[in-house]
Amino acid sequence: MKVVILMTSGPRTPWRCASPFYIAALMSANEAEVEVFFNMDGTKLLKRGVAERLLPAEPNCLSPNGKKLKTVYDFMKDAKQAGVKFYSCKQAIDSMGYKPEDLIPELDGVFPASEFALRAMEADKVLTF
Repeated sequence: MKVVILMTSGPRTPWRCASPFYIAALMSANEAEVEVFFNMDGTKLLKRGVAERLLPAEPNCLSPNGKKLKTVYDFMKDAKQAGVKFYSCKQAIDSMGYKPEDLIPELDGVFPASEFALRAMEADKVLTF
């Protein structure tokens, strides 16, 4: 099964930023091919340091040692470790003025929005956050 997640939530709505990566990691661990496509405010999560400072503000989001809250970046890294691919909208990256060196190393590619449309049509499921 192929699942595409459109991630439009970002720093303006941090409480919406953990679940997509948690769900993506679970689906990938259960043999689904999962891609997260970042657009709009979600694109800001791809800039180095942004997701690392962002807490989803849920008290049950503790790190494995239970001593600190997990950041959104921790959830993103969990998803990557489970095999999830991260892609971004080229127009969103360009409109924010991000250079390749500004972006997190977990990003797998940058494509025009039209590529998202094609991938969504080929997917079995499309989720939007």
